[in-house]
Amino acid sequence: MSKFSSHLKHLIESSGETISSVARDIGAERTSINKALTDERVLPYRVVQALAGHFRLTLEEREEFFQDYEMMLQGEDAWRNRQAICDLLNHLADVQLTPNLPSVQLPPPTQKATLIEGEYAVRGTIRSILAWETGQGEDVTLRMFLPAGLGLSQELLELWMERTQFHVEELFCTPVVTGADCAQDIQLLGRIIPLCLVSRGAYAPYYFRERPGTLEINPLNYYIITPHYLIHLSREQSTAEIHTQEPLIRLFSDHFQRLLERCDLLTTCTSSILDVLRHYTEVTSPDNSFFLLSQPCFGRYVTPAYIQKYLRTDGSVPLDALSDMGNERFSMLRKVDKDYYTVFSEEGLQSFIDTGVLIEMPPEYVAPMEPADRLSFLTQLRREMEAGVVVGLIVRPSYLRLPDYLELYFDAERNIHFDTTNRFPYGAYCCDIRVSEEYLCRAFWGFFQTLSGSKMVYPREDALRLLDEGISKLKNLSGQNVTNTK
Repeated sequence: MSKFSSHLKHLIESSGETISSVARDIGAERTSINKALTDERVLPYRVVQALAGHFRLTLEEREEFFQDYEMMLQGEDAWRNRQAICDLLNHLADVQLTPNLPSVQLPPPTQKATLIEGEYAVRGTIRSILAWETGQGEDVTLRMFLPAGLGLSQELLELWMERTQFHVEELFCTPVVTGADCAQDIQLLGRIIPLCLVSRGAYAPYYFRERPGTLEINPLNYYIITPHYLIHLSREQSTAEIHTQEPLIRLFSDHFQRLLERCDLLTTCTSSILDVLRHYTEVTSPDNSFFLLSQPCFGRYVTPAYIQKYLRTDGSVPLDALSDMGNERFSMLRKVDKDYYTVFSEEGLQSFIDTGVLIEMPPEYVAPMEPADRLSFLTQLRREMEAGVVVGLIVRPSYLRLPDYLELYFDAERNIHFDTTNRFPYGAYCCDIRVSEEYLCRAFWGFFQTLSGSKMVYPREDALRLLDEGISKLKNLSGQNVTNTK
């Protein structure tokens, strides 16, 4: 029995009503509700809404009731994955990409082991050691095997944002994936992605699979290795033991290196603009293309004429090479004839209408578009959304927020890519992160497939209305009379 059917049964029994009276009051068939109680039939959404109103559920009770309904529709594993992806995107939208790390003066290393107790003291000691070590010079390497709750993401982000040059190799113990549930691995991406971006490839996350509880033998089983320190940690992060003996640090460094040789990288990174364009083309398939970006993905409307008109170069990359890769990229998008999803925000749409800046493009290579060309792109998008050729979804910011410094695109089987946009401190195309785990690709594919019609996006008619408003505004900007755009 599903959670929804159990929930519905409880509501009916608690009310003291019969199934017949409930069905009569909400205008539904008694047999439909009977079969829903045994999971033989799925109730339409309007009936579930009527049931929530009939039982006078509070806002909190309604949220739980509809959550159980969505979980039944999607399956519990798929629902958890979807929520994890939503949480991931909201987390990435909240990441602060500004340095705020005070200067730290740490005494020189001593030969005496030190025991630190208390979470605050442990965290402060680790923070101090990291700041001191990374300030000693370039090419410093930090090696980490940490408990899940001790993410040092903010400390590392701040150090890299200050343009400190160092490398991090981190080893993760992830649970064995059973069924389709990969919510924990999706949550892990929220910790990894910002570090990959800001470090521009200097952060390498490795992972291995293990059963829960396997690492509980040693109370200080986790550790951080720096050039001058070895920090042992408890799972609760309440105790740390600091060592400075060079032979011990070298022993753990060698052991860590052997472990990495047996593990896999969870992500790979590149900062070459030509490689970024090449990856984009490789992922694009005539069968499906999924794009998540604060602006709509207009790539399928970019013709060679537009490329010639707006493409420029600062001399670091040959113009011919950029033009060829751009033509190849956008010609692939024009061939997609089904499952073309573009998920964007109302704010990003308005930014494009007002400025003509394509935020996924490096401004040193692509100039802002003129109002007449913005109008052409928006009109084509509106037409294809209404015809069902393109699934254009505008997110509701109260449920789902998009990080404006990232573009996400993927296929359903091979790769997920996270690319930087102009809103990233170092600019668009400065880093491309690729995740190649098939089960994660399938989870993201399922997320996109269930967005349409969900509470996370505006209804289709509202999305079309917002496009119509933008089209009218651009017609005025480009000196045209406002006419029917449909």
